[in-house]
Amino acid sequence: MPNSMTGYGFGVSEQNGRTVTVECRSVNHRYLDLSFRLPSALSSFEMAVRQLFKDELSRGRVEIFVTVATDESVSRNIVVDEALARGYTEAVKRLEHIADRKTRDLIALVVAQRGVLTEDERAEDQETLQGQLLEAAASAIEALKTTRLDEGERLATDLRAKTASFQKLVDDVAKRSPEVVDLYREKLLVRAEELLGESYPEWYDHQRLFAETALFADRSSIDEEVTRLRSHVTALEANLSLTGPVGRKLDFLIQEMNREVNTIGSKANDLDIAKTVVLMKTQLEAIREQVQNLE
Repeated sequence: MPNSMTGYGFGVSEQNGRTVTVECRSVNHRYLDLSFRLPSALSSFEMAVRQLFKDELSRGRVEIFVTVATDESVSRNIVVDEALARGYTEAVKRLEHIADRKTRDLIALVVAQRGVLTEDERAEDQETLQGQLLEAAASAIEALKTTRLDEGERLATDLRAKTASFQKLVDDVAKRSPEVVDLYREKLLVRAEELLGESYPEWYDHQRLFAETALFADRSSIDEEVTRLRSHVTALEANLSLTGPVGRKLDFLIQEMNREVNTIGSKANDLDIAKTVVLMKTQLEAIREQVQNLE
């Protein structure tokens, strides 16, 4: 069963008072496009998480949101970058001298600067943090795949119904096609009688009528187009039963089907077939719109 490109996944990992959550949402996209929003402390792990998603997904725009929360009861070692703090302090004092104005709270101003206060993260803690992140990401991916599969099943059911309707239109055109030649022959005969009157037998024999009809039948024949359309419909239905990425293949099939329908419309000199061709194009567009949602 094919997968949709629309889905949602959520994963969480809790360990030693720290909770890492990964939330992901995916929508349609021509290729696989991954967008990350994660704390700066986890930025070094982005490539590892990105590879997890690449291994499991092939298409779709996926937004990944990562958060880290630490229980208040867990002790945290905060480190002061003394050199950086001195640098900010001296710089502020120079500005005070230039402006001839004292800062209300020098310490608060310096502490607010990026990098002055940081959390001391030991190497082993980093490994644990990475493990939690990958665990949460793996859970989120599985949840995302489940929702994409469920949506894919719904899309496949809808596409089968639309394809069956399109197949009926193809059958209607195939049934009407031989009648067009007979109608043309009758119209040609009536026209010859109207133009030639009593001299019709002398100037327009049945052999010539047969030749004109045969020429028209050859020009307006849509047998090959109908045969190819039926083949494409069979291929489309078969792909809807496959597991894995089929969206690009189905998109190509629909392009080919649309080309055959256009050819039928240009060759078949008949009002009823022309009306059916309009319905076929409308149905193909509805199928194409749904296929755009498949991975």
